[in-house]
Parts: sequence; C-alpha cells; structure tokens
Amino acid sequence: MTDRAATFVIGHKNPDSDSVCSAYALAALRNITDPKGSYLPVRCGNINTQTKFIFDYAGAEIPPLQKDVYPKVSDVMTEDIVSVHIDAPMIKALAALAAAQIQSIPIVDGENRLMGVVGERELINLFIQQDVDKRPIYHFNARHIPEVIKGSVLHNGKNAEFKAAIMVGSMPKGSSIEHIEMAGAHRTILVTGNRPGVINFAIKSDLPAIVITGINSAERSAEIKSDFSGYKGWVYLSSLDSAETIRRLILASPVRNIMNTFNLDAKSNVAAVGTGDYLDKARELILNSRQRLLPVIDSNGFLLGIVTRSNILTRFKHRIIMVDHNEPSQAADGIETAEVVEIVDHHRLGAVKTDMPLTYYSKPVGSTCTLVYELYQSAGITPSATVGKLLLCGILSDTVMLKSPTAATADRNAIEELAELLGEDWKEVGKGVFAATDSLSARTPENIITADFKIYDEFGVKFGVGQAETVTLTDLDDVKAILLEELDRQKEKRRLDWAMLMITDIVLEESILLCTQFDRGEHLFSYHLLSPHSFHLPGVLSRKKQLLPEILRILEEI
Repeated sequence: MTDRAATFVIGHKNPDSDSVCSAYALAALRNITDPKGSYLPVRCGNINTQTKFIFDYAGAEIPPLQKDVYPKVSDVMTEDIVSVHIDAPMIKALAALAAAQIQSIPIVDGENRLMGVVGERELINLFIQQDVDKRPIYHFNARHIPEVIKGSVLHNGKNAEFKAAIMVGSMPKGSSIEHIEMAGAHRTILVTGNRPGVINFAIKSDLPAIVITGINSAERSAEIKSDFSGYKGWVYLSSLDSAETIRRLILASPVRNIMNTFNLDAKSNVAAVGTGDYLDKARELILNSRQRLLPVIDSNGFLLGIVTRSNILTRFKHRIIMVDHNEPSQAADGIETAEVVEIVDHHRLGAVKTDMPLTYYSKPVGSTCTLVYELYQSAGITPSATVGKLLLCGILSDTVMLKSPTAATADRNAIEELAELLGEDWKEVGKGVFAATDSLSARTPENIITADFKIYDEFGVKFGVGQAETVTLTDLDDVKAILLEELDRQKEKRRLDWAMLMITDIVLEESILLCTQFDRGEHLFSYHLLSPHSFHLPGVLSRKKQLLPEILRILEEI
C-alpha cells in the first residue's frame, strides 16, 4: 500500500534510465528541502536492463511500480476501525455504532476475516419484523444472556443456542399458562418474577429458558423454591425489572443471525472492495446500494479498513511531480485526476493543464538528471554518493556519453563535477552503463518497441516513436521482419496512424528507422531507403532533437 500523504515523483510511460534516475534524485532532494512533506519516487512502467544495472551500481532501491495515478480505495479508506465479533450479542454492535457515531459496522471472525455487516436497517428489522401479527422469534446464545441482562446463571441448560419468542409471566397463573401453550412451549423464553406456579409449569413444559427478574443478590436467589434438577433448559437471574430485562434480551441475539452476510467465494449480500480498487468503483457501489459503508479486504478476506460515503466525497487527488516529460499522452494514466505541483523536464512544451500555478523547470539540455543536479546546486545541497551515481549514469545514458546532439555544456559540466565528487572516471562508468544494454536478439520484439515508446498527436496524425539503443546493429537483419510485424500490431493496439522504431547504434553513432506503412508521408523522409519501411539515419542519435523535427516537417507538408 502506498503512502496516501506522499507526493509522487514520476517519469513518463515506458521509463528510460534518465526518467527513473531523475525521479529518485528529485524525490531525495525534495525530502530535504521540504522536511514536512513526503516525496516518493515511483515509475509507471517496467525498467530495462540498463536501468537495473545503474541502480545496482548506485546501491539504490528501484522505485516501486505505480501503474496509474487514479485515486484508489487505499488513498481514502479509514484504517482505524471498530468491528464486532460474529458471535457477539447485538447489544455490543449497538454500543459500537453509538460510540463511533456510524450507521454500519463490519462483523469479523476470530482472525479478523470479514463475515458480514450490521447496520441500522438490521436493527430495525430486529425490533420490527415483517409480520406484525406474529410473535417475533429471536436467536439466543445461552452464554450471552447473563452478560446482557446483568445477571447470572442459576441452572445450566442443554442447548448452547436456541430460538424462542419472549413472553412475560405477569398475568394470573392460568392466563400465563394459556399464553405459553398458545405460543408453543418449546419455543418460548419466559420472563417472570419469582412466581412458583408459573415457573413450575415452565419447568414441566420444558421451555428452553426461564428468566427470573428482580433477583439482585445471591442471598435473594435462595427465595426461589422451584426444583430445576430435571430441567433441560436454562435458568437465569436478572437484577433488572421485567421491562428492562425484555429490552436487553432482544439485544442478546448474536450478530451472526441478523447481519448481512459476506462470502468471499460466492455471491454475497455485502459488497466489499480491495485497497487497489479504483475509488470510482467504490463510489458507484456505495451510492447505488443501501450499504452505508464498504469493507476493505485483502485477497483472503481479512478486514483492512472501511470506505464510507464521507470518504468518497472527499475528491482525493494525488500530488504529482512530473520529471522527464510534460505531455499528458506520455504521463501516467489518470494524470487528469491528479494535482501536478512541479515539472522538471528537457523536452518540448506540451504541458498538462493545471488548476493551480506550479513550479516548472526546463532547459534545452540532454538529460533531466542534469536539471535535477542543478536544483541540488541551487539549494546548496551536495548529492549523496547514491544520488550522485544515479545522476551521473542518467546523464551519460540520455546524452549517449555526450555523443548525442542534445548534449549541452550543462550536461558536460554536470558529468565532470559528479565524476569528481564520486572519484570516478566518467568514461569508464559510461562504458559500464552501455555494456549493460541488451542486444536486439536477446529481447522480445514487443519489449524492443515499447520499452521507450512515446505517442504524439500533431497535424491531425496520431503517431508513436520507440527508440532502442544497442552497441551493435549486426543482428538487426535477423529480427527486422518480426519487428515490422510487431510495429503493425502496436499501431492497431494503440490506434495509431503511424508507428516507428528508431534503433540506435551508440558505438557507430547511427540509427535505423523502421516504420509501418504510411503512404501519405513515408516517401517524404530525407533519409536513405534501405528496404521497404526501413531507413538509414547516419549521425542521428536523438529522437527528440533529430528525428521528431523531421517527422513534424513531413506532417506539416502533407
């Protein structure tokens, strides 16, 4: 479960090393500059082998996966909850409802598994049964009764649980006996004062229980002269009067007998949600049902919390810091439901819309990690060795060891200063980073294309461009055909007009561009056509600074 109070620092979909490293480093900085806040680096996609190598080298924990930033049940649920055991008398549930000032309460077993829910409606049904012309029948647990009526057991009965109507033996003996016979002696619990004639008839008729009221001391119990030696039912002594005893007897019924039952493995009368369920689902369930609360459970049915109507009306929003991107199409799903409070990026401006002003730091440099390093400098804070290694590797990766045309003086300065701080040879570090890059033949076609895939929508054309870096293109011919097939599949899956993959050889400093068929614009590329849907891009290393402008030129012309 994530920390609901934390501000997520998150990079783009299909994160590369720069994206994940900058998120980690910026979260560390913000936790220093804003000690009252809580900043958590997360990622919204799987990481590649190179990024895993970098985090291992830095001795850092890879940020947890946050698939989307839609509000979830875990963000609003109440964890400090009151529950009642399934075998507890109803009076305990009623007391808990009153103390917590809530309308429903979850019912659990001895291991805290959800068994059901009891609320005001079930209480009403307990007192007002549907057929008003019939005497109501209640369920009793024999061990609960003395606790509820504030009394004691005078004689132990045979049955631990039984069903019975409640009758008061306050009428003349003959009338009392007549009413007991009419109700059915085997299903009647008699509430009476110390009236030997009525009590003896109840013993003879084998009523399931007798409650003798007004006996408030052990000495007074000696006044009862009836013989219970052969009686199979229960005999209780109540210190209360008959009216109060009856009221409490009704509340001695175990909650299991009136609760709405929850069943984890079958259709249930009670709806429940998990911590990872979207808040919209919980909202729909609770607003379209009679339930006043939704229990929150884990996969085994253990109770973790509750969601109430007041919880879902809070309109919770995650606080987000976006790094290495600013466009909604590249952001985590659900970004429109979040509150973006800061953006640190080095790409073109296509920023998400926000309701409030925010901090925005952007410069035309080769790596977001360079900008985060500058923020450390601005704050007068020296990065830790772990953060320093992540920043250094992030810059080396995104600038292709300063070979990329996006590399700026600021990137070189950051690399040299960080290397000096760490006592490292940055060229050797860079070699290690890129040596960890998998060959094309060692990866699946889908992974090659989608690991760093960005979607754009320009001039009425929706297109996607993936980039895969490698240290050799010698095995490209072996996988080209299946890569083109996978591009077509990704195009259909993502509903694109055009899908492309730029495969970059960082050693030879050149790229090969593969693309799906796009008759309107494919022939306008200024690059050399190698084979159908395959182009040679000498000296092209940057998707952002070299390839994207070429694509936009074509789209503007058609």
